[in-house]
Amino acid sequence: MFALRGIAVALTFFVLFYCLLSALVLAAWRSLQRLQVTERSRAGLLFAARVLPFVASVAMTLAFVVPSFQLLEPRSITVDEGIGAMPLALGVCALLLIACGCFRVIAAHTITSRVVAGWLDGARPLGVDAVAPTVGQTLAFRSIGGAPPVTLVGVHKPRVLVSESAVALLSHDELHIALKHEDAHLRARDNLKKLVFRFCPFPGMAKLESAWSQTAELAADDAAVSNADDALDLAAALVKLSRLLPVGAAPVCTVGFVTGSIGTRVERLLAWNEAEVRKSQTSQFRPWYAIPPVLAALLCVFATYGPALSLTHEITEWLVR
Repeated sequence: MFALRGIAVALTFFVLFYCLLSALVLAAWRSLQRLQVTERSRAGLLFAARVLPFVASVAMTLAFVVPSFQLLEPRSITVDEGIGAMPLALGVCALLLIACGCFRVIAAHTITSRVVAGWLDGARPLGVDAVAPTVGQTLAFRSIGGAPPVTLVGVHKPRVLVSESAVALLSHDELHIALKHEDAHLRARDNLKKLVFRFCPFPGMAKLESAWSQTAELAADDAAVSNADDALDLAAALVKLSRLLPVGAAPVCTVGFVTGSIGTRVERLLAWNEAEVRKSQTSQFRPWYAIPPVLAALLCVFATYGPALSLTHEITEWLVR
């Protein structure tokens, strides 16, 4: 009974934390788009905001709720105490939330594997006469199975598929820069991030995920371009491939080249300026910027950990009564 009561309490607090933090993220994430940072940094911040509710809820539950119950809950009286209706209902909601996330991940991976298998049927590596078969860490294939023009597929073994129509339309330089764009998605692990989104369901997050997707495309454009000629080649590739007929909705674990706002991407590329790019890179948000506030927060937690556990236990007692 003690263990069941502890599990119910932990699940109750997890789902409450998750819903509260998700609501706060929904109310505040647009402010991240106004920050004067690079697109790569903005994409990272949007991703962090999207997964923050789940990660923080798990951390707070394991760091405070579980220890407070284990250390401060009297074991001798829990035999006579039942589990209230509210913690039981919230615990069931938490289990359903986790089960829904697992189902969405499995379904997305299964559907992607089935669709990509069809795209890879009969595919062969891009010949050296067309473009180098590898760009960075990405293995590129020439697809004849109805794949999108250029797309990155897979998480564990990522590959870039290029359709026959894309090879016919693009010049050598345009195809090469398109592959560099997809390689930037690979290095950013964008397919994995899209799968992580599926594990953290919450109503209303579609706009945040769409904003992240658009920003990730701009960040991949910036990573692929190193000079004005590259920018023109990438813009030309976008315009040419955007004229091809769509092949339907892309699976979750894929990142297509012709996605996001094509007009915005082409305008940015045509206005590409090396001086402005270097200036924007100086405002890039770097992960080590977060080290001082994180260390300060950890110090506060250690200094107040005992009282925090007592307060958490009091809240627990109030909630389960």
